[in-house]
Amino acid sequence: MTPCMPRLLMSNAFFALGKGRRRAPLRFRQGSQNILVSSPMALATIWDADILIWATSTMIAAQRCGAPIPSVLQATRYEILRFPGRDVSGGYYERLPDGLERLSRTNVVISASEWTDEQTGAPWIEDWRISAGVVHIRLAAWLCEAVLTPRAVLALDPAYFTLTSGFERLLYLIARRHAGQQRDGWAFEVAHLHRKTGITQTLVAFVALLRRVARSNTLPGYRIELSDLNRPEHVRFRPIGGLSVDKPVGIPVDNFERTRLSTVESTPITCENHG
Repeated sequence: MTPCMPRLLMSNAFFALGKGRRRAPLRFRQGSQNILVSSPMALATIWDADILIWATSTMIAAQRCGAPIPSVLQATRYEILRFPGRDVSGGYYERLPDGLERLSRTNVVISASEWTDEQTGAPWIEDWRISAGVVHIRLAAWLCEAVLTPRAVLALDPAYFTLTSGFERLLYLIARRHAGQQRDGWAFEVAHLHRKTGITQTLVAFVALLRRVARSNTLPGYRIELSDLNRPEHVRFRPIGGLSVDKPVGIPVDNFERTRLSTVESTPITCENHG
């Protein structure tokens, strides 16, 4: 099952980028909408979002294969934790409830008006529980709508999960969302990209981070090009390699349990039989 994510969540920092307990809310503007992400405890992190990627991928797989989409998603702890391709150890099992709780306590407000103290928003997860090793997750209705709207999700390179920096993960999502497989990619003003990431460091420190990522060349499928190495005004995400992620496929599926999503040909994401 190929990982995929709603486009809506791939343009800005909807999640804390560090593994520490960030309590400060995230505020930004996306198009004509004002976004506020807050929590009475700690914000859900971009690693907690792996659970949402699993949920999104599960729903899209069911939708594309004509299977019913349950209101409550279920899987074993191992299946959810193993989905990103990691080796699952005892520590991951212990931390899973904390991640689920952060997702259920983090509230998202998307509004055309300015934020007010009265706006409480909606969580990522409405409800969750773990029983006999099986995880039961009910996604928030607004997130389900964002997932199931036609052409609203993009497939992710599975190598995304190998990125150990929250900053690099967000840069990849932004590149995937905006550059896609356009030959020339997509360029941002550095100051604009700085605002999109929610990074609290100064612009000078942000540019230093960009240079480091550009030198390491760690973003799966993309390279970062700075207009000037000393004081860049623009940054471009340029796709590398010749594989298109925009070519649809139409392979018949007769057994949902033995199918996954194509890891190469996606957008629109389609089912592929590997039985």
